[in-house]
Amino acid sequence: MKDKIKRFKGTYSSCSEFSRTAIEKGKKYQIECTEVYLKARIDDCIITSKSIEKCDFLFIRDSECKESKTEFYFVELKGSDIEKAFNQIIETIKHLTDQLLLKKDLIFGFIVSSKVPSGGNDVTKLKQLFAKKYGKKLEIKNKVLIYKPTP
Repeated sequence: MKDKIKRFKGTYSSCSEFSRTAIEKGKKYQIECTEVYLKARIDDCIITSKSIEKCDFLFIRDSECKESKTEFYFVELKGSDIEKAFNQIIETIKHLTDQLLLKKDLIFGFIVSSKVPSGGNDVTKLKQLFAKKYGKKLEIKNKVLIYKPTP
């Protein structure tokens, strides 16, 4: 997996930087820790096709540490369409799975929207579906999401 990540970093160096924050149109995603993260812009950089739904960013946790700790954070900064944001994250995961040898228990999804539905049922169903089929955890927050990873 490490070779694939190094190749990914090299291939997409113009689309990536070391960072723990993404800000777009009044929405903010931040990772609160001291580890090194590679932030890659997915939309219109890593995936340029207009026909493929894709999320905004991918964060790779400490790509120099042990393989078992390399986590992948798929982030969508969205208006109010949570379901569309969910689909964008899922399609990005599917698109990058072979390229990065993604493992379900190392995949996290994050949606930061301008408005989270108050009903909660739809959000709960999306979180359950994500955990069942695609990754370890999906978090959905309004405006600002600060994530504190476990060591």
